[in-house]
Amino acid sequence: MNKIKEIWNKISDFLSPYIKTYRIFKFLTSKTFLFILVLILAILVGRSCAKMRDDERTNNIHEQNIIALKDTITKEKTKSNSLQSTIAGFILSVNDLERINDDLYAEVMDQNGRVISLNKTVFQLKQDSSELRSHVNYLESIISQPIQINDSTLKISWTKRYDWDKINYDIYEGQTFVGLVLKSGYAIGLKHYDTEILSRLSQVEITLGQKIEDKQLRIFVKTDYPGFTAKSLEGVLIDPNTNKDIQNLLKKKRWLPNTFSVGVGPSFGYNIFSNKIYLGIGVNINYNLLQW
Repeated sequence: MNKIKEIWNKISDFLSPYIKTYRIFKFLTSKTFLFILVLILAILVGRSCAKMRDDERTNNIHEQNIIALKDTITKEKTKSNSLQSTIAGFILSVNDLERINDDLYAEVMDQNGRVISLNKTVFQLKQDSSELRSHVNYLESIISQPIQINDSTLKISWTKRYDWDKINYDIYEGQTFVGLVLKSGYAIGLKHYDTEILSRLSQVEITLGQKIEDKQLRIFVKTDYPGFTAKSLEGVLIDPNTNKDIQNLLKKKRWLPNTFSVGVGPSFGYNIFSNKIYLGIGVNINYNLLQW
């Protein structure tokens, strides 16, 4: 009996490497191994695609910021033939903004909460005498009767209203001081002492925003107020990929991390369970375990 057992152990020891090799070979040719291999390849391809998209996005943002650094204010017409000023804007994280543009960074940090985008402009308003005369509202412009301040000084109160269109207007209120002076002989002349503006009420409609045009982020400012000139114009879009608060604001919260999708259409692939290639039309129900 012991002899038989000894022989059996020798046979087992001799066959053990072959048995292990057979088991490994059987596993490598099994559907389970093929399924695991396909899954690993899918994950690797997905990660590779995600990295390529991230690199492309980074390069696009880098090119956009170079354009924004070199760009100057240009004027263009909108679809309604209105004139507006535009310039390329920055796409940066808050930390990068501090290095690139400390002025915009200071404005971002001055705000409560998380800034998503910020635009800033310095503009100049200038009208000449002919334009002022053509838009003055005589019905609401008032020149009061002179009021005598003392023996030689009179005060004249006045109001001037300029209606540039149905929305934009300026209303000035002021007073002018004049005096009667005795010239040579018995001639009496009029002398202007001072004119001051007591109040100004202006309503100016300004459209200021950001748009994508020719694959560029552009900052624009527009108004129908006459004599408008943008002396400086700049803006920044805070890169949502660098701010979790912005990501939470833009993304809808879900109970499940990803979503189901249902569709009807042609399908082509390899069935690992039947070891056959299939081609057909049917209803597909998918759940995204990974998303890039």
